[in-house]
Amino acid sequence: MTVTEFEKRAAYQNGYDREINQWKIIDVHQIPTEFKEGHEIDFYCSDGKEVYLLRCRYQKTETYKKTDIPGKITYLIAEFPIQKLDNKTIKIILDMFIV
Repeated sequence: MTVTEFEKRAAYQNGYDREINQWKIIDVHQIPTEFKEGHEIDFYCSDGKEVYLLRCRYQKTETYKKTDIPGKITYLIAEFPIQKLDNKTIKIILDMFIV
């Protein structure tokens, strides 16, 4: 997804769902109040230069993977025992991937 496509998607849904520092974020899934193993929540994230798909997945062990699909999008996959998924947690996750 290009930044232009991301911006069109945001305009279509009347704006971003969240803005954290330089990040503009569109929620793909509704964030539940309770998380179960294997549960996934996705977000499109743009820093104005690139667009990423952040996937947060509830797992008992913590791992972080970055997978680039050339010509498509870069997946940022964060697996951890999610207690809550708020702006603070999302920022910490994004900071781990993007240096």
